[in-house]
Amino acid sequence: MIKEKLIRTFLAVELPQRVKSTVLNLQTTIQAKPRVVKWVKMDNIHLTLRFIGPTPEREVPRISAEVKKAIAQHNDLSLFICGTGVFPKPQRPRVLWLGTDGEVQKLKDLVSDINSELEKLGFPAEEREYSPHITIGRIRYPQKITPDVTNFLNSEYDPIEVKVQSVKYFQSDLVPGGPIYSILGVYQLTPKSAEEN
Repeated sequence: MIKEKLIRTFLAVELPQRVKSTVLNLQTTIQAKPRVVKWVKMDNIHLTLRFIGPTPEREVPRISAEVKKAIAQHNDLSLFICGTGVFPKPQRPRVLWLGTDGEVQKLKDLVSDINSELEKLGFPAEEREYSPHITIGRIRYPQKITPDVTNFLNSEYDPIEVKVQSVKYFQSDLVPGGPIYSILGVYQLTPKSAEEN
């Protein structure tokens, strides 16, 4: 019996170049030895809506069709990338992230509808509530010295507007140099102007 091929997949919103420039500046706020913080590659910085995880290749067309249907029921929306934060706590940071503001509730509603469609296909959502953020770095333990993230958390930058007009379906291939993403589908939200007419 041939073993079915699984691929890692997720849904995300791509971000403007200005976000990536801001990340480069923020990287300088953490004084740590090289490789203590594993920064996300600039090309891979995005706003994840749903990490689907191991996905049978044969399911990709079905997932694509259901996600497209769910997304088309929502209008495009505006977010602002602002602020910094860490998970789980500053004293023992594991994930460094940028926050979001703006039409966050509309984004959560969109994610909820996507999750409902994926659940029907056998991909249950995480139990914890979706909290939109942009992961920009990870810290692996054990470390001899926990990196000081005080300057990172106190950093300020002008909010960056992001017009969310489409969602992309990505495949993530894990390779030694870091994950490589390829696009499996692009789904458009309904333009507000189209609904108003």
